[in-house]
Amino acid sequence: MVEFAMVAVLLLMILFGIVEFGLAFRDRLTIGNASQSAARVGTAVGNGPEADQVMLESLEQTLANLPSGGVGVVRYVDFFQADSNGNPDGGCPGPNCVRYTYVYQDGPGPLCDWNPCPGYDGSGGYGGAWTPTARDVKVGSLDVMGVDVVFSHEWITGGLVPLPDVACTSPPSNCWVDRTTMRMEPQQF
Repeated sequence: MVEFAMVAVLLLMILFGIVEFGLAFRDRLTIGNASQSAARVGTAVGNGPEADQVMLESLEQTLANLPSGGVGVVRYVDFFQADSNGNPDGGCPGPNCVRYTYVYQDGPGPLCDWNPCPGYDGSGGYGGAWTPTARDVKVGSLDVMGVDVVFSHEWITGGLVPLPDVACTSPPSNCWVDRTTMRMEPQQF
């Protein structure tokens, strides 16, 4: 009994650590898949006025696999023109970056879970200068699109397993970021 009591604490910490890291890995993979899906859709739609709306819808479909559909996990999403290193050209927020904050809404009426809410007619606002119609989709000068998904992860064991906090406070600090960059598809037919 004495030996088990000494080893049980270590075994429980290892067990909870496996569960914690498994859940964190699941969240990270789901959000990585969501950012890749949004970037694929965005590069295919190109400079159509509905590009950001379609990208956000693609992102939401994948985020539905997270607990609560990603509500309280995803803080914001940046769609940006990437430089040669894959970083936002001019920074985010900046002239070549559009930022959408995830604000889940539930209720009747037209719903948009993003602020600003882009409209298919372009009247919804875009939150930055790099609007879909400003994206270069000509052969020889294609833009490179980047998608950053900024998110947090809440540890379920609290302080039982000593893990660094990923609270992603406001203003966002101590967050996890998943970045995907892809070259725009040419739209010349």
